[in-house]
Amino acid sequence: MIQTLKLIATRFTFLLCTIFILCFNNGSFIFLHILIKYTDPLLQKLVLWTGQHLLHLSDPVNPQFNGSGDTTYHYILLFVVFVLALTGTLIWSVIDLKRKSHDQLYYWLTVSLRFYVGFMLVHYGLAKLNNGQFPGPSATGMSTTYGDSSPMGLAWRFLGFSEGYKTFMFFAEMMGILLFFRKTATIGALLCLMTCVNIMAINYFYDVPVKLLSTSLVVMCLIILSSNFSRLFQFFFKGKTTGLDLMDPPVFKAKWVRITKEAVKYIAIALCAGIPAFNTLTASLNQQKEAKESLYGIYRISSLKWTKGAPAADSLYVSSRWLAMGIDRYDRAFIKYGDNETIYCKAQIEMSAKILKLSFNEEPDVRYTLSFRRLHRDTLELKGELVGKPVIISLARKEFELTKRDFRWINEVPYNR
Repeated sequence: MIQTLKLIATRFTFLLCTIFILCFNNGSFIFLHILIKYTDPLLQKLVLWTGQHLLHLSDPVNPQFNGSGDTTYHYILLFVVFVLALTGTLIWSVIDLKRKSHDQLYYWLTVSLRFYVGFMLVHYGLAKLNNGQFPGPSATGMSTTYGDSSPMGLAWRFLGFSEGYKTFMFFAEMMGILLFFRKTATIGALLCLMTCVNIMAINYFYDVPVKLLSTSLVVMCLIILSSNFSRLFQFFFKGKTTGLDLMDPPVFKAKWVRITKEAVKYIAIALCAGIPAFNTLTASLNQQKEAKESLYGIYRISSLKWTKGAPAADSLYVSSRWLAMGIDRYDRAFIKYGDNETIYCKAQIEMSAKILKLSFNEEPDVRYTLSFRRLHRDTLELKGELVGKPVIISLARKEFELTKRDFRWINEVPYNR
Protein backbone atom coordinates (compact mmCIF):
# COMPACT_ATOMS: atom_id res chain seq x y z
CA MET A 1 0.00 0.00 0.00
CA ILE A 2 2.78 2.44 0.95
CA GLN A 3 4.66 1.57 -2.26
CA THR A 4 1.53 2.27 -4.31
CA LEU A 5 1.02 5.63 -2.62
CA LYS A 6 4.65 6.54 -3.32
CA LEU A 7 4.19 5.67 -6.99
CA ILE A 8 1.04 7.77 -7.21
CA ALA A 9 2.71 10.68 -5.38
CA THR A 10 5.71 10.55 -7.74
CA ARG A 11 3.46 10.57 -10.80
CA PHE A 12 1.40 13.48 -9.48
CA THR A 13 4.50 15.49 -8.51
CA PHE A 14 6.07 14.84 -11.91
CA LEU A 15 2.98 15.94 -13.82
CA LEU A 16 2.29 18.91 -11.55
CA CYS A 17 5.85 20.26 -11.78
CA THR A 18 6.17 19.59 -15.52
CA ILE A 19 2.91 21.36 -16.37
CA PHE A 20 3.76 24.17 -13.94
CA ILE A 21 7.13 24.74 -15.64
CA LEU A 22 5.42 24.90 -19.03
CA CYS A 23 2.76 27.33 -17.80
CA PHE A 24 4.91 29.46 -15.46
CA ASN A 25 8.11 29.51 -17.47
CA ASN A 26 8.99 33.18 -16.81
CA GLY A 27 11.85 33.04 -19.32
CA SER A 28 13.92 30.42 -17.49
CA PHE A 29 13.85 27.99 -20.43
CA ILE A 30 14.10 30.38 -23.38
CA PHE A 31 13.58 27.64 -25.97
CA LEU A 32 10.12 26.88 -24.53
CA HIS A 33 8.80 30.05 -26.20
CA ILE A 34 8.63 28.05 -29.43
CA LEU A 35 6.15 25.66 -27.80
CA ILE A 36 4.36 28.23 -25.64
CA LYS A 37 3.29 30.42 -28.55
CA TYR A 38 1.12 27.48 -29.72
CA THR A 39 -0.11 26.28 -26.32
CA ASP A 40 -0.78 29.66 -24.68
CA PRO A 41 -3.88 30.52 -26.77
CA LEU A 42 -5.46 27.15 -25.91
CA LEU A 43 -4.49 27.53 -22.25
CA GLN A 44 -5.99 31.02 -22.09
CA LYS A 45 -9.29 29.73 -23.45
CA LEU A 46 -9.30 26.93 -20.87
CA VAL A 47 -8.52 29.35 -17.99
CA LEU A 48 -11.18 31.85 -19.09
CA TRP A 49 -13.75 29.06 -19.49
CA THR A 50 -12.87 27.70 -16.03
CA GLY A 51 -13.29 31.11 -14.43
CA GLN A 52 -16.62 31.77 -16.11
CA HIS A 53 -18.34 28.37 -16.11
CA LEU A 54 -16.68 26.33 -13.37
CA LEU A 55 -15.78 28.95 -10.74
CA HIS A 56 -18.63 31.32 -11.74
CA LEU A 57 -16.57 34.48 -11.27
CA SER A 58 -18.62 37.64 -11.62
CA ASP A 59 -15.78 39.79 -12.98
CA PRO A 60 -14.07 39.01 -16.30
CA VAL A 61 -10.55 37.58 -16.07
CA ASN A 62 -7.79 39.53 -17.80
CA PRO A 63 -5.12 37.23 -19.30
CA GLN A 64 -2.76 40.08 -20.26
CA PHE A 65 0.52 40.19 -18.33
CA ASN A 66 0.98 43.48 -16.48
CA GLY A 67 4.01 42.75 -14.27
CA SER A 68 2.06 40.87 -11.60
CA GLY A 69 2.41 37.11 -11.28
CA ASP A 70 -0.43 36.84 -8.75
CA THR A 71 -3.42 37.93 -10.81
CA THR A 72 -6.77 36.15 -10.80
CA TYR A 73 -5.73 34.62 -14.12
CA HIS A 74 -2.59 33.09 -12.55
CA TYR A 75 -4.53 31.59 -9.63
CA ILE A 76 -7.07 30.05 -11.99
CA LEU A 77 -4.17 28.81 -14.13
CA LEU A 78 -2.66 27.17 -11.04
CA PHE A 79 -6.01 25.52 -10.34
CA VAL A 80 -6.14 24.26 -13.94
CA VAL A 81 -2.57 22.92 -13.63
CA PHE A 82 -3.55 21.07 -10.44
CA VAL A 83 -6.65 19.54 -12.05
CA LEU A 84 -4.71 18.48 -15.16
CA ALA A 85 -2.00 16.88 -13.01
CA LEU A 86 -4.59 15.09 -10.86
CA THR A 87 -6.48 13.83 -13.92
CA GLY A 88 -3.27 12.69 -15.59
CA THR A 89 -2.21 10.87 -12.41
CA LEU A 90 -5.50 8.94 -12.23
CA ILE A 91 -5.27 7.89 -15.88
CA TRP A 92 -1.58 6.99 -15.53
CA SER A 93 -2.22 4.92 -12.39
CA VAL A 94 -5.03 2.95 -14.06
CA ILE A 95 -2.95 2.21 -17.16
CA ASP A 96 0.33 1.43 -15.36
CA LEU A 97 -0.87 -0.91 -12.59
CA LYS A 98 2.13 -3.26 -12.65
CA ARG A 99 4.83 -0.64 -12.13
CA LYS A 100 7.04 -1.35 -9.10
CA SER A 101 9.33 1.69 -9.09
CA HIS A 102 9.62 5.21 -10.50
CA ASP A 103 13.31 5.77 -9.74
CA GLN A 104 14.13 6.98 -13.25
CA LEU A 105 11.03 9.18 -13.35
CA TYR A 106 12.04 10.76 -10.05
CA TYR A 107 15.57 11.28 -11.40
CA TRP A 108 14.32 13.16 -14.48
CA LEU A 109 11.91 15.14 -12.30
CA THR A 110 14.78 16.39 -10.13
CA VAL A 111 16.84 17.18 -13.23
CA SER A 112 14.09 19.38 -14.67
CA LEU A 113 13.57 21.10 -11.30
CA ARG A 114 17.30 21.66 -10.83
CA PHE A 115 17.58 23.41 -14.17
CA TYR A 116 14.34 25.36 -13.73
CA VAL A 117 15.33 26.71 -10.31
CA GLY A 118 18.94 27.21 -11.42
CA PHE A 119 18.07 29.18 -14.55
CA MET A 120 15.47 31.20 -12.66
CA LEU A 121 17.93 32.23 -9.94
CA VAL A 122 20.69 32.99 -12.44
CA HIS A 123 18.30 35.32 -14.29
CA TYR A 124 17.28 37.00 -11.04
CA GLY A 125 20.92 37.29 -10.01
CA LEU A 126 21.89 38.95 -13.29
CA ALA A 127 18.95 41.34 -12.86
CA LYS A 128 20.68 42.73 -9.76
CA LEU A 129 23.38 44.25 -11.98
CA ASN A 130 23.26 47.47 -14.02
CA ASN A 131 20.45 48.97 -11.92
CA GLY A 132 18.12 46.30 -13.26
CA GLN A 133 15.63 44.80 -10.82
CA PHE A 134 16.46 47.17 -7.95
CA PRO A 135 17.61 50.54 -9.32
CA GLY A 136 19.45 52.93 -7.03
CA PRO A 137 17.68 55.80 -5.28
CA SER A 138 15.71 57.81 -7.83
CA ALA A 139 15.05 61.53 -7.62
CA THR A 140 11.33 60.75 -7.62
CA GLY A 141 11.70 58.23 -4.81
CA MET A 142 13.90 60.53 -2.75
CA SER A 143 11.24 63.23 -2.93
CA THR A 144 8.54 60.81 -1.73
CA THR A 145 7.90 60.30 1.98
CA TYR A 146 7.87 56.88 3.63
CA GLY A 147 4.17 57.30 4.25
CA ASP A 148 3.47 57.78 0.56
CA SER A 149 5.35 54.59 -0.40
CA SER A 150 3.63 51.30 -1.04
CA PRO A 151 5.04 48.27 0.82
CA MET A 152 6.59 47.01 -2.44
CA GLY A 153 7.98 50.47 -3.20
CA LEU A 154 9.52 50.62 0.28
CA ALA A 155 11.16 47.19 -0.23
CA TRP A 156 12.45 48.17 -3.68
CA ARG A 157 14.01 51.38 -2.33
CA PHE A 158 15.56 49.53 0.62
CA LEU A 159 17.06 46.80 -1.57
CA GLY A 160 18.10 49.19 -4.34
CA PHE A 161 19.86 51.67 -2.06
CA SER A 162 23.01 49.61 -1.42
CA GLU A 163 25.25 48.51 -4.29
CA GLY A 164 27.08 46.25 -1.85
CA TYR A 165 23.91 44.45 -0.81
CA LYS A 166 22.85 44.04 -4.45
CA THR A 167 26.23 42.46 -5.15
CA PHE A 168 25.66 40.10 -2.21
CA MET A 169 22.23 39.16 -3.61
CA PHE A 170 23.82 38.63 -7.03
CA PHE A 171 26.30 36.06 -5.67
CA ALA A 172 23.65 34.38 -3.48
CA GLU A 173 21.34 33.84 -6.46
CA MET A 174 24.18 32.83 -8.78
CA MET A 175 24.61 29.79 -6.51
CA GLY A 176 21.89 28.37 -8.74
CA ILE A 177 24.78 27.35 -11.01
CA LEU A 178 25.53 24.53 -8.53
CA LEU A 179 22.18 22.95 -9.43
CA PHE A 180 23.34 22.28 -12.99
CA PHE A 181 25.67 19.50 -11.84
CA ARG A 182 24.60 16.31 -10.09
CA LYS A 183 27.48 16.19 -7.57
CA THR A 184 26.90 19.77 -6.36
CA ALA A 185 23.09 19.64 -6.58
CA THR A 186 22.56 19.02 -2.84
CA ILE A 187 24.68 21.93 -1.59
CA GLY A 188 23.22 24.01 -4.39
CA ALA A 189 19.67 23.14 -3.33
CA LEU A 190 20.45 24.00 0.32
CA LEU A 191 21.89 27.41 -0.60
CA CYS A 192 19.11 28.11 -3.08
CA LEU A 193 16.49 27.08 -0.52
CA MET A 194 17.74 29.74 1.90
CA THR A 195 17.80 32.33 -0.88
CA CYS A 196 14.32 31.40 -2.12
CA VAL A 197 12.82 31.43 1.39
CA ASN A 198 14.13 34.98 1.82
CA ILE A 199 12.67 36.00 -1.57
CA MET A 200 9.35 34.38 -0.65
CA ALA A 201 9.25 36.19 2.71
CA ILE A 202 9.85 39.57 1.05
CA ASN A 203 7.15 38.84 -1.52
CA TYR A 204 4.67 37.77 1.16
CA PHE A 205 5.23 40.50 3.70
CA TYR A 206 5.92 43.46 1.36
CA ASP A 207 3.03 42.68 -0.98
CA VAL A 208 5.24 41.87 -3.98
CA PRO A 209 3.05 40.13 -6.60
CA VAL A 210 5.41 37.21 -7.29
CA LYS A 211 4.16 35.01 -4.45
CA LEU A 212 3.17 32.01 -6.59
CA LEU A 213 6.53 31.80 -8.34
CA SER A 214 8.67 32.33 -5.23
CA THR A 215 6.65 29.73 -3.30
CA SER A 216 7.09 27.25 -6.14
CA LEU A 217 10.87 27.75 -6.07
CA VAL A 218 10.93 26.91 -2.34
CA VAL A 219 8.83 23.78 -2.91
CA MET A 220 11.05 22.71 -5.82
CA CYS A 221 14.21 23.08 -3.71
CA LEU A 222 12.61 20.84 -1.09
CA ILE A 223 11.72 18.23 -3.74
CA ILE A 224 15.33 18.25 -4.99
CA LEU A 225 16.52 17.67 -1.42
CA SER A 226 13.84 15.10 -0.56
CA SER A 227 15.96 12.03 -1.35
CA ASN A 228 18.52 13.23 1.20
CA PHE A 229 16.22 14.43 4.00
CA SER A 230 17.08 11.55 6.36
CA ARG A 231 20.82 11.78 5.58
CA LEU A 232 20.89 15.52 6.18
CA PHE A 233 18.99 15.05 9.45
CA GLN A 234 21.48 12.41 10.58
CA PHE A 235 24.41 14.68 9.72
CA PHE A 236 23.18 18.04 11.04
CA PHE A 237 21.13 16.97 14.06
CA LYS A 238 22.78 13.72 15.20
CA GLY A 239 26.37 14.40 14.14
CA LYS A 240 26.61 11.08 12.33
CA THR A 241 28.76 10.41 9.31
CA THR A 242 26.69 9.72 6.23
CA GLY A 243 26.90 9.86 2.45
CA LEU A 244 24.62 11.74 0.09
CA ASP A 245 22.36 10.09 -2.44
CA LEU A 246 23.70 11.49 -5.71
CA MET A 247 20.98 9.73 -7.71
CA ASP A 248 22.94 7.85 -10.34
CA PRO A 249 21.75 8.76 -13.84
CA PRO A 250 20.31 6.15 -16.18
CA VAL A 251 22.96 4.25 -18.13
CA PHE A 252 22.68 4.46 -21.91
CA LYS A 253 24.54 1.81 -23.87
CA ALA A 254 24.61 3.70 -27.15
CA LYS A 255 27.53 6.13 -27.29
CA TRP A 256 25.64 8.63 -29.44
CA VAL A 257 22.89 8.84 -26.80
CA ARG A 258 25.42 9.61 -24.04
CA ILE A 259 27.09 12.27 -26.16
CA THR A 260 23.75 13.79 -27.14
CA LYS A 261 22.64 13.94 -23.48
CA GLU A 262 25.80 15.80 -22.45
CA ALA A 263 25.60 18.10 -25.47
CA VAL A 264 21.97 19.03 -24.73
CA LYS A 265 22.90 19.77 -21.11
CA TYR A 266 25.74 22.15 -21.91
CA ILE A 267 23.94 23.79 -24.82
CA ALA A 268 21.02 24.51 -22.48
CA ILE A 269 23.39 25.97 -19.87
CA ALA A 270 25.07 28.11 -22.53
CA LEU A 271 21.80 29.40 -24.00
CA CYS A 272 19.85 29.93 -20.77
CA ALA A 273 22.63 31.01 -18.41
CA GLY A 274 25.94 31.53 -20.20
CA ILE A 275 24.86 33.95 -22.92
CA PRO A 276 22.64 36.08 -20.60
CA ALA A 277 25.51 36.22 -18.07
CA PHE A 278 28.04 37.25 -20.76
CA ASN A 279 25.73 39.95 -22.14
CA THR A 280 24.94 41.35 -18.68
CA LEU A 281 28.55 41.41 -17.48
CA THR A 282 29.71 42.97 -20.77
CA ALA A 283 27.03 45.65 -20.46
CA SER A 284 28.15 46.27 -16.87
CA LEU A 285 31.78 46.78 -17.92
CA ASN A 286 30.79 49.04 -20.82
CA GLN A 287 28.55 51.03 -18.52
CA GLN A 288 31.48 51.67 -16.18
CA LYS A 289 33.78 52.68 -19.05
CA GLU A 290 31.19 54.99 -20.61
CA ALA A 291 30.11 56.63 -17.34
CA LYS A 292 29.54 60.31 -17.99
CA GLU A 293 28.85 63.38 -15.94
CA SER A 294 25.19 63.41 -15.00
CA LEU A 295 22.72 66.04 -13.89
CA TYR A 296 20.85 63.40 -11.88
CA GLY A 297 19.56 64.67 -8.55
CA ILE A 298 17.13 67.04 -6.84
CA TYR A 299 17.81 70.76 -6.90
CA ARG A 300 16.29 73.57 -4.88
CA ILE A 301 15.28 76.46 -7.11
CA SER A 302 17.05 79.32 -5.38
CA SER A 303 15.92 81.89 -7.95
CA LEU A 304 13.80 82.09 -11.10
CA LYS A 305 14.21 85.38 -12.97
CA TRP A 306 12.30 86.52 -16.03
CA THR A 307 14.49 88.85 -18.05
CA LYS A 308 11.64 90.40 -20.06
CA GLY A 309 8.67 90.45 -17.74
CA ALA A 310 6.94 87.55 -16.01
CA PRO A 311 4.43 85.49 -18.02
CA ALA A 312 0.73 85.46 -17.32
CA ALA A 313 -0.87 82.56 -15.38
CA ASP A 314 -0.13 79.39 -17.33
CA SER A 315 -0.56 75.61 -17.32
CA LEU A 316 2.99 74.98 -16.07
CA TYR A 317 2.27 76.66 -12.73
CA VAL A 318 5.30 78.95 -12.94
CA SER A 319 3.13 81.65 -11.36
CA SER A 320 2.62 79.34 -8.34
CA ARG A 321 6.36 79.50 -7.54
CA TRP A 322 8.56 76.62 -8.49
CA LEU A 323 10.37 75.21 -5.46
CA ALA A 324 12.51 72.31 -6.70
CA MET A 325 13.49 70.39 -9.80
CA GLY A 326 14.29 66.68 -9.93
CA ILE A 327 16.22 65.12 -12.82
CA ASP A 328 15.80 61.37 -12.80
CA ARG A 329 17.13 58.46 -14.81
CA TYR A 330 15.52 57.30 -18.03
CA ASP A 331 14.81 60.87 -19.23
CA ARG A 332 12.36 61.63 -16.45
CA ALA A 333 12.11 64.87 -14.51
CA PHE A 334 9.66 66.73 -12.29
CA ILE A 335 9.02 70.15 -10.78
CA LYS A 336 7.79 70.75 -7.23
CA TYR A 337 5.68 73.88 -6.90
CA GLY A 338 3.19 75.60 -4.59
CA ASP A 339 2.08 73.48 -1.64
CA ASN A 340 4.24 70.45 -2.46
CA GLU A 341 2.44 69.81 -5.76
CA THR A 342 4.23 68.07 -8.64
CA ILE A 343 4.29 68.45 -12.41
CA TYR A 344 6.09 65.77 -14.44
CA CYS A 345 8.08 66.09 -17.64
CA LYS A 346 10.58 64.38 -19.92
CA ALA A 347 14.16 65.61 -19.87
CA GLN A 348 16.57 65.10 -22.76
CA ILE A 349 20.11 66.00 -21.75
CA GLU A 350 22.91 66.70 -24.24
CA MET A 351 26.03 66.86 -22.10
CA SER A 352 28.41 67.87 -24.89
CA ALA A 353 26.22 70.77 -26.01
CA LYS A 354 25.23 71.66 -22.42
CA ILE A 355 21.53 71.62 -23.34
CA LEU A 356 18.50 70.44 -21.36
CA LYS A 357 15.27 69.89 -23.32
CA LEU A 358 12.04 69.66 -21.32
CA SER A 359 8.61 68.54 -22.49
CA PHE A 360 5.90 68.58 -19.83
CA ASN A 361 3.24 65.89 -19.61
CA GLU A 362 0.52 68.55 -19.73
CA GLU A 363 1.98 69.93 -22.99
CA PRO A 364 3.66 66.88 -24.59
CA ASP A 365 4.01 68.51 -28.01
CA VAL A 366 5.82 71.60 -26.71
CA ARG A 367 9.57 71.34 -26.06
CA TYR A 368 11.56 73.93 -24.11
CA THR A 369 15.31 74.18 -24.68
CA LEU A 370 17.50 75.49 -21.87
CA SER A 371 21.28 75.75 -21.78
CA PHE A 372 22.97 74.83 -18.52
CA ARG A 373 26.28 75.51 -16.86
CA ARG A 374 27.73 74.50 -13.54
CA LEU A 375 28.59 77.40 -11.28
CA HIS A 376 29.93 74.98 -8.67
CA ARG A 377 29.91 71.24 -8.08
CA ASP A 378 26.44 71.44 -6.53
CA THR A 379 24.98 74.50 -8.27
CA LEU A 380 23.52 74.80 -11.72
CA GLU A 381 22.21 77.61 -13.88
CA LEU A 382 19.59 77.14 -16.61
CA LYS A 383 19.07 79.81 -19.24
CA GLY A 384 16.63 79.88 -22.13
CA GLU A 385 12.99 80.41 -22.97
CA LEU A 386 10.06 79.07 -20.96
CA VAL A 387 6.37 79.72 -21.64
CA GLY A 388 7.37 82.22 -24.32
CA LYS A 389 9.56 84.29 -21.98
CA PRO A 390 13.35 84.30 -21.47
CA VAL A 391 14.28 83.00 -18.05
CA ILE A 392 17.31 82.32 -15.82
CA ILE A 393 16.92 79.59 -13.18
CA SER A 394 19.50 79.06 -10.42
CA LEU A 395 19.56 75.61 -8.84
CA ALA A 396 21.34 74.22 -5.77
CA ARG A 397 21.64 70.44 -5.36
CA LYS A 398 19.80 69.09 -2.34
CA GLU A 399 21.65 66.55 -0.21
CA PHE A 400 19.94 63.68 1.60
CA GLU A 401 21.13 61.88 4.70
CA LEU A 402 20.42 58.58 2.96
CA THR A 403 22.89 59.11 0.12
CA LYS A 404 25.67 61.16 1.71
CA ARG A 405 26.43 58.64 4.48
CA ASP A 406 29.10 56.14 3.34
CA PHE A 407 30.21 52.82 4.82
CA ARG A 408 32.21 53.18 8.01
CA TRP A 409 34.01 50.54 10.07
CA ILE A 410 34.02 52.69 13.21
CA ASN A 411 30.84 54.24 14.62
CA GLU A 412 31.22 55.78 18.05
CA VAL A 413 27.43 56.08 18.34
CA PRO A 414 24.61 54.60 16.23
CA TYR A 415 23.76 56.92 13.34
CA ASN A 416 20.06 56.14 13.22
CA ARG A 417 17.75 58.87 11.91
